[in-house]
Amino acid sequence: MDEGFILANKFRRVIFDELVAGETNLTRIAKKNRIIPRVAQRIIDEFITGGIVEKKGNTYVFTDEGKKLVETIGK
Repeated sequence: MDEGFILANKFRRVIFDELVAGETNLTRIAKKNRIIPRVAQRIIDEFITGGIVEKKGNTYVFTDEGKKLVETIGK
């Protein structure tokens, strides 16, 4: 997954930025940013499939590849 994929969609960018900021709960991210939960889940599933995020328990964290993207996109 490359940075263009994330930056091309405002909801992907919002969820990515929330994860960068340390929020790990998808429900809170969706509620805070007024994103339909189903849309948020689809996006996080894309991140998981793309190998940048993994689910640990009820939280989502960046993989090593995801951490590289964080450095590239920055905040």
